[in-house]
Amino acid sequence: MRFLALAPGFAAALLAAVAAAVVLLYLLKPSPRRLTVSSTLIWRRVLRERRRTPDRLRWWISLLLAALIALSLALALTRPEVAAVGGKVQQVVLVVDDSTTLATLSTDGKTRWEHALQRARDVVQSGAPGSRYLVADTQRLIASPRFEEPEAALTTLARLHVVPGGEPVFPDVVRPRDREVRSVFVTDGVSAVSPPTGAETLSVFQVTDNAGVTAFDVRAVPGDPRRYQALVEVTNGSPATRQIELLVAGAGSAPLTRTLAIAGGAAVSETFDVSGFEGGPLRASVAMPDDGLALDDVAYSFLPARKSIRVGLVTTGNPLLERSLRLLPHVQVVVATPANFRSRSGVDAWVFDRYAPKEPPGAPALLFRPAKVGWLPASGGDVGETSIAVWAHAHPLTDGLSLRDVFAAHAMALRADKGTQVIATDARRRALILASSSGSRWVEVAFALDDSNLPLQAGFPVFLSNVLNWMTREPLALQASLGLVQVPVRAAKVIDLHGQKVATHEVPGATLIQADEPGFYTAIAPDQRLRVAVNVTDAAVTAVNASRLAGESAPPALPASAGHWATSPWLALLLLAAALLVIEWWTYNRRMTV
Repeated sequence: MRFLALAPGFAAALLAAVAAAVVLLYLLKPSPRRLTVSSTLIWRRVLRERRRTPDRLRWWISLLLAALIALSLALALTRPEVAAVGGKVQQVVLVVDDSTTLATLSTDGKTRWEHALQRARDVVQSGAPGSRYLVADTQRLIASPRFEEPEAALTTLARLHVVPGGEPVFPDVVRPRDREVRSVFVTDGVSAVSPPTGAETLSVFQVTDNAGVTAFDVRAVPGDPRRYQALVEVTNGSPATRQIELLVAGAGSAPLTRTLAIAGGAAVSETFDVSGFEGGPLRASVAMPDDGLALDDVAYSFLPARKSIRVGLVTTGNPLLERSLRLLPHVQVVVATPANFRSRSGVDAWVFDRYAPKEPPGAPALLFRPAKVGWLPASGGDVGETSIAVWAHAHPLTDGLSLRDVFAAHAMALRADKGTQVIATDARRRALILASSSGSRWVEVAFALDDSNLPLQAGFPVFLSNVLNWMTREPLALQASLGLVQVPVRAAKVIDLHGQKVATHEVPGATLIQADEPGFYTAIAPDQRLRVAVNVTDAAVTAVNASRLAGESAPPALPASAGHWATSPWLALLLLAAALLVIEWWTYNRRMTV
């Protein structure tokens, strides 16, 4: 039993008690009034000549008015649960999809999210007065949903909002055995979330135009570590072909623009030479009339600063290697012998030919068949004649490079250990090229250039360029999606593109930030600096019309007045009681009732 929402049994008992009380009060006879008169002769004569009969009609009218007034007030104040008046009392599980595509604009200028909230409010307001509601969402903003009264459920709905990014899931709040529970799912049908069997689906899907940046990557040009290209993919999520303006902007040069005609549902990739921009953040954006979703219109990446690098070559004499290094653009070569090698020589990178210092050098290093030293992985002797059979195609060292025809007359048997990554192996899976995977960067080649045909390969300059680029350039920006971003820098200070400090939360070995829209961030620690580009770049989000509900007609809207009529009878009863009081007062003063 709940106040202002009594169960039918309790309500009937209360109304019967009220009616009985009114009847009992009318059956009670008031005490006769005593008056003192000078003589009773006249009164006796009146009583003898006219015997007054009781006027039952006026008594019944008065009783009826009093009973109606009392019952109207009781009904209005208790509001009993009557299915015929307020509908069937239910427990309703109401799940609202708050994934990224719900931020899409509809044709009426409102977002799908605004429509979803309205549909959810309609469900609550159209229910019976005694119904209770469990409000949940697909992005788990409500950590512990529970059944609530209608007013509390409406308050919970008001706290929800679209959560960009993340992996939406249908919350585990509906059980197959809950046959008495009504389940309602409000969605646009774009996300992969599916409701359980038996749940009602209320659609807020509307077809709309949309275009977005679905890929944005900056990488060095193979063979020239100081030139960079940007690859931008643009997807048209509209149902028809649209003209889309693509712009790439950065510091130090005018923006690069292109106008693209892209068919509906198709994607186009464009390549830009961004070497003219200064180092720093790059921004790719698209513009199209009537674009429905703004979150995917912008993406960020990072262009490392372009500068000449100073390379120290330590060798007893290798003209081919020296000439190959000097031919690389933006590379200055300083040659030294093992005898006069000094670790602190102001170079950006070292190249060691058949030599390795006993202590790690003060800069990244490329080593060709080095001597055995403690800071490099131990070798297992000589493997004899061999060739490269397998290499890591995805590693920056082999970008745009084929090592298939590289042979060696003599090579060391390298042993990979913790902190190293195997770049290339022979047919027997023996490592021939290793690279460090943590700490100071170095690359170790198991054979000397004199013992192989690597210097004669067309890709040898590309290999040298890739190695120097990987060892000396600032790391490219970490790519992350919207939502909670984990930056792999401990106790970092994080600033945004405008230099403003961002709220962070420290976890073991990382720093967390919340990014609800595309942006560019820099994580700064005493010994490390990391760039983070937060983008949508998800074709599944840009495809806002790829809804499983697209072929279905939207269910009819719930009656807007349903919630009003669920409470208006009680207001009408209060008005009726007031009107009956006026009638009773008028009939009493007219001597029509007792």
